[in-house]
Amino acid sequence: MKFLVLILVLGLRRLDTSWPYWLVSPQRHQGWLQQWSNRLGQGRRVWWLAVLLPALLIYLLTCWLDGFWGQLLVLAVGMALMLWLVGGQSEFRHVDELLVRGRMNDPEGFAALATDEFDVTGTPGEPAYQSALTEKILAREQQLFIAIFWLVVLGFGAAFLVVLNRAWLAWAGEEQANSWQVRLDGWLCWPANKLLVLSMALAGDFTAVMEKMRGQWLRLDHSGQGLQEVANVALEDAQVQQGGSLSAALDHLESLQGLLLRCVAIWLILSALWIIVI
Repeated sequence: MKFLVLILVLGLRRLDTSWPYWLVSPQRHQGWLQQWSNRLGQGRRVWWLAVLLPALLIYLLTCWLDGFWGQLLVLAVGMALMLWLVGGQSEFRHVDELLVRGRMNDPEGFAALATDEFDVTGTPGEPAYQSALTEKILAREQQLFIAIFWLVVLGFGAAFLVVLNRAWLAWAGEEQANSWQVRLDGWLCWPANKLLVLSMALAGDFTAVMEKMRGQWLRLDHSGQGLQEVANVALEDAQVQQGGSLSAALDHLESLQGLLLRCVAIWLILSALWIIVI
């Protein structure tokens, strides 16, 4: 059932349709936390009751439901939950739209879409602009891959926990910078990030990525900059084009899109094998 939910959610996110606000709002998770905060006040109680408790209830509910109608309910509720967690709109579709606007020689439209969807400003084609856009895209895709990993390995409750824990850390701000929830986030993200790096190696330049990651596999660092460096190495593009042309930037963006799509294919194959084995 988890694999079916995953396939359907990934397909639905690629549709160019008008999703309800609660599925597409960038602040949907923070809104959930704020509603709990209004009742409980600021503090760790919000994490326990708005993050951990729902994750446990979701896990117990999916374990309890059985039979045809129970699994049908899991399918419906699971799809709605995963769409809320990862968003109703696909990052891949936004990148496709960026490529279309760029190939049509529409730098203004390209810049407007990049600002709206990825919060990147500047002049398209400049190395700094392209680096910032690449980092934003990878950060969004990283969130998706982390949610997929825990959905497949431990189910809907685990996916809820990792996504809402990250949202809680962003919502709580610097006051929680040294909390154990930060360490929990690091440990939860570590296996998914390393698997993403490995899939980039399989989908790109395997030897170069393995050399890049030598001595770094056990590090908990999951920053966007580090992932960007791995992606550039996988694309045999460690030095991103410095020419400053929109055409060169589009070539790099198209290569990145292809690399990430190949990674998705690898993850779907691994997910199917994992579900079959267990």
